[in-house]
Amino acid sequence: MKRLFTLCAFCLAGALAVPAQAHGMGGGWRGGYGYHHHGGGRGWVAPVLGAAIIGSAIYAASSPSYAAAPVIVAPPPPQRVAYYCASWGQYYPAVQTCPVPWQPVQY
Repeated sequence: MKRLFTLCAFCLAGALAVPAQAHGMGGGWRGGYGYHHHGGGRGWVAPVLGAAIIGSAIYAASSPSYAAAPVIVAPPPPQRVAYYCASWGQYYPAVQTCPVPWQPVQY
């Protein structure tokens, strides 16, 4: 919505600026006996400036905007656990059964 408002504001400003230069900066037909004088030379500024402003507004309104990519945080790797049998003094799978509960040991 903001881009549309900006585009309309620039178009309006350009439309109001160009007719203001319609009379020109001097020169043109002065009447009389063949008196024809071309002067000024700055009558091109307003149309070029208006076209630049309107073109910039159209470009800004039509260029796509991209949302930031979501940050994906990977979970930490699982901790490695071995199972120790205190009765036999060995770890699983060297010992298949244990008469006492297995003790998990992180490594």
